[in-house]
Amino acid sequence: MHVALLGSEQDPQIQHVAKALSQTATPFYIANTQQFGSAWSISYDPDFDDGLVHFNSPTLCDQPRVTFSNTKAAYWHEYLPGTSLTASDAKSRPDHALNNKMKTEKPNDNPSKLLADATWTEQERASTLLCWFSYSDIKWVNSIDAVRSHQCKPYQSRVAGKLGAHIPYTFVGNAPEVASQFCNNMRDVVYKPVRGGRTVQFVNKQPNMRPLLNTLLNERPVTFQKYIAGENVRSYVLGNDVLSVQIDSSELDYRNDDNASVSVTIIPNEVQRMAIKICQALGMHWCAIDWRRSAKGKYFFLEANPSPYFLKVENDTGLDITDKMVALLMKI
Repeated sequence: MHVALLGSEQDPQIQHVAKALSQTATPFYIANTQQFGSAWSISYDPDFDDGLVHFNSPTLCDQPRVTFSNTKAAYWHEYLPGTSLTASDAKSRPDHALNNKMKTEKPNDNPSKLLADATWTEQERASTLLCWFSYSDIKWVNSIDAVRSHQCKPYQSRVAGKLGAHIPYTFVGNAPEVASQFCNNMRDVVYKPVRGGRTVQFVNKQPNMRPLLNTLLNERPVTFQKYIAGENVRSYVLGNDVLSVQIDSSELDYRNDDNASVSVTIIPNEVQRMAIKICQALGMHWCAIDWRRSAKGKYFFLEANPSPYFLKVENDTGLDITDKMVALLMKI
């Protein structure tokens, strides 16, 4: 029975988990979704509810093919989109069109058509991969549904809040009148993406904020939250194990701080139990939960990442995350 590693074969964390599996004599294969269709492919038969993962290189797997049913577990580290969409998008840029303005354009070579074709191709790739991602006999660590839950952090907050976790006062949306009222009712407010991808920023409160909010919210919806002064705590949940670290930084968002330091910290038992409950409620086998610990020792839930990076934290602190991850993948 193999373990699948979803991510780039060049990624240090994928390489690290692969090495740990090798030390336990566990067969594995690496599935880089960006190379789906070139380095590896899929065949699926819905009548038998099984499929095959085919490999064109022995560096990805010790066998030329592995059945879905012979894949014991899968570690979801990163989904990488295909290169066709990126290449087509580049052709739609103004500089590309300018550089080729003297060429005779064929009817099917216009940028919008190329981009539409590339988008359709990527959707077809993703739908085919879904046959594999949704194969329930594989223990996905984590499943695609759990990964998607991270794409709507307010949903995660609602789930955590129903379990009894403390949640910062939050407003999500693009209605300027409600956003203005929310910001005026709070002393310090931060804003961040609803899905993610950018760092947290302070709201620059001014006597007349409405025009600024109008400009921001006309562009995109935003998550506004009451700022919680305190310390950054991250809890790695692996099944029933919880390993926590404190991240010290002078920046509002420690991801902007190259000098941020990390150290092992102990969190209360009730917070550990809450972390496990949140992980399970979100359909995850493992995750990294970000908390904000206030000066009074209250833990505020911020988000649960279903595919976090952990290699640097492990190297800096000595926490044994890798072995617990391998044990989680191997546990039936």
